Amino acid sequence: MLFRLLAVLHHRAGQGARRIGSLYATALHRARVAEIGAGTRIGTGVVFWPPQIVRIGAHCLIQRGAGAASETGAGGLLIARDVQINRGVHLDMTGGLTIGAGVLISEGAVIYTHDHGRDPHAPPRPCPKTIEAGVWIGARAMILPGCRLIGTGAVIGAGAVVTRDVPAGAVVAGNPARPVARLEAVA
Repeated sequence: MLFRLLAVLHHRAGQGARRIGSLYATALHRARVAEIGAGTRIGTGVVFWPPQIVRIGAHCLIQRGAGAASETGAGGLLIARDVQINRGVHLDMTGGLTIGAGVLISEGAVIYTHDHGRDPHAPPRPCPKTIEAGVWIGARAMILPGCRLIGTGAVIGAGAVVTRDVPAGAVVAGNPARPVARLEAVA
């Protein structure tokens, strides 16, 4: 009984500490990024570099350890409202990245918006990318620069490697990602 009580107290203390950390991190980011909408929460350890090219809509959740960076300082990140970005997600914004309303990006996903061709020392070549509303990107999926558009309501399977555009309502999976199903109703 005592052990159970101590476990509950420990759990509640951890929840409180995470909430306070999230409030502090959100306030810190509000002072640095170009725009953060009302009701948006940002977890601890989230990094935006450079912060002045980031715009985040209302009621978004960006969990701890996620990050967005531009290799050149150019490009930008525009996140619409009601977007959830889970732990450990890496967003490259070198070429410009637009994320539509209601998108869910699962843990550990990686999204690239530039490449270097065949020379890793060549200057980055921007590849702008748009992820339309209602998209779900599965855990540890990788979206490469060749994919410039993920259509409304598409689903990217966990671990998929996406090398080309994904049409609205498509479900893709595998390496390289291929269509495996089609959703009937795309909002």
